[in-house]
Amino acid sequence: MDGSALGEGTAGIWTRRSAVARLGRARVDALLRDGYWQELYPGVYTDGGTLPDPEQRGWAAVLASGGGCAAGRTAARIHALPLIDDDDPITGALELVHDDVVASRSRTVHGRELLLPYDVVFARRGSADARLVLHQRRGLVAPEDTRQRGSGLLATTPARTLFDCAVLVSHEALICAVDDALHRKLVTADELARLAERRRWLPGAPAFRAALAQADGRAESPAETLTRLLLLPRLPGLVPQVEVRRLGVRFDLADEAARFAVEADGRRGHTGDAMAAKDHRRDQRTSAAGWRTERVRWFELRRQQAALVARVVTSYEDHAQRRVA
Repeated sequence: MDGSALGEGTAGIWTRRSAVARLGRARVDALLRDGYWQELYPGVYTDGGTLPDPEQRGWAAVLASGGGCAAGRTAARIHALPLIDDDDPITGALELVHDDVVASRSRTVHGRELLLPYDVVFARRGSADARLVLHQRRGLVAPEDTRQRGSGLLATTPARTLFDCAVLVSHEALICAVDDALHRKLVTADELARLAERRRWLPGAPAFRAALAQADGRAESPAETLTRLLLLPRLPGLVPQVEVRRLGVRFDLADEAARFAVEADGRRGHTGDAMAAKDHRRDQRTSAAGWRTERVRWFELRRQQAALVARVVTSYEDHAQRRVA
């Protein structure tokens, strides 16, 4: 027998138990030792030399937990929601080593079968140490909170995923994810408000409501969200995604009355000579029309918030004085 059928129906991910049953322990150990297979979690494998995508990682976490539903940060990656602390060299954040799964133990409540509220969190410390830790969480996962994906993987819906992330990620990271889900129309504001009301008795509800109060689906990137959160308390006239048709531009944030704009260059930044030249030409064109544009970098958003706010506010005030003069 060969291992060609391993991973069928599970996006190319399989368990040691299924591999040993098909190939035997010695053959499995040899395939791992020689690098033909790699171990994603203890006892969970895939082909060697590949980088698992979020769907495969979800399958790996679910199989490692003994079955269940991808949730929390794992489901957020599956839905392509931004997790700003997944892997950020600026802050050293490494949330990407965590995966969340609701275990597939069930209970019948009022005639309905619900998943018990357990999270299985996989954490890798260093290159070799990996462990699965079972955590109990209050609250049940109803069938309407989950969807089966094309690969067969069960995952929480975007709305429920955002709610679960309220106790897993930072306040700013949660708002970035909510903004993205609203912008991409994965959820609606009304849907999230109803969910917050329905689950108001759970620990994550206050953080979730706070994030909804500051969310804005017009933001097109986490950098724009973070910039808005920092600057809006001091510059309340800034509005996301302001289009100035006569100039043929759209600003990330702008106060049209003051002719002041802020561009958030984002985590990858506007690098390269061609992009720098393009930005320079655009800023020259808008400056000639009376606009001032301030550009902010990811490093400032993550590590120099106070200095960034001071710089932009000073620039705004200076521009306002010059316009009056």
